[in-house]
Amino acid sequence: MVHMPGDASYCTPEQYKDCAEPALESNNCLCRTPCNMTRYNKELSMVKIPSKTSARYLQKKFNKSEKYITDNILVLDVFFEALNYETIEQKKAYEVAGLLGDIGGQMGLFIGASILTILELFDYAYEVVKDRLLDLLSREEEEESHGEDVSSCDPVANHSESISHTVTVPLQTTLGTLEEIAC
Repeated sequence: MVHMPGDASYCTPEQYKDCAEPALESNNCLCRTPCNMTRYNKELSMVKIPSKTSARYLQKKFNKSEKYITDNILVLDVFFEALNYETIEQKKAYEVAGLLGDIGGQMGLFIGASILTILELFDYAYEVVKDRLLDLLSREEEEESHGEDVSSCDPVANHSESISHTVTVPLQTTLGTLEEIAC
């Protein structure tokens, strides 16, 4: 294929469709992650050695020309860049005990919420029925008391009669309102 290294001939689109694509999709590689792997990183750093002063010194010491010294002398230092290491461990992301605990917690949450919802619905139905019954009872009492009170009330004065009445309005200290007493 075009992106692969080497000098082999390139695949035609038909060859790619018939050969390379099925081979790449089969995933027959069972390469596992190694248990241990040691990797040494390399780094290269250079300096022109020897310098003019050291080349003259080495010329006198080895009895060679300065050009020979600069072309053939090399100082090689091999050392560890850093004295640390990295350990990578693989662990299961989710244990069976954690899975069961999460499932149990979710079930408890949903069952508890369901029971609370059912109890709240019963409470709501009770309050609605109670309010309607109280409304019916109060209407019946008003109708009964209205029928009895009409006969005991004084007749209403005509507009032609001038009647002045003084009504006393007691204060309700506990409720903080005024209440009028009338027939």
